[in-house]
Amino acid sequence: MLKEVEDLLGVLHGLHRSIDAMVGEMTDDEWLRKPAPNMNNVASIMEHIVLVERRFLSVLADDPQTIDSQATFKADTWDVASIRRQWAESLSLAESSVSRLTPADMDAPALKLGIGELDKRQLLVYVSGHTAHHRGQIPIVKKMLAN
Repeated sequence: MLKEVEDLLGVLHGLHRSIDAMVGEMTDDEWLRKPAPNMNNVASIMEHIVLVERRFLSVLADDPQTIDSQATFKADTWDVASIRRQWAESLSLAESSVSRLTPADMDAPALKLGIGELDKRQLLVYVSGHTAHHRGQIPIVKKMLAN
């Protein structure tokens, strides 16, 4: 595995560990509770992270999938057991999706996002950036639920 890919996976592993520490002891009910009617719950945030990671990783693995990662924010119900299972599988999916990337692959076009056209290197960086962004929402939701 490329050192660059290994390093970026290391960052993703660290993010996942920190999220696991935040949500690990939360009950399903706590995952489902919204701190306010117009806010997301932990279940929707976690499902969104999982869906975005799966979408981006599918592109990196040259098997692009159409995944509506915004649907979870419009949903009224969430399957917490399924979200937890997909979250638990996410890192092994990441490793298998990027383990064979070559230096030439890293420069190959990947995906057009709101920030522009990304190559595979940039998309791999963006996976961690996106996960880190939503990781920051979880403590806010937890603090509001505690009040």
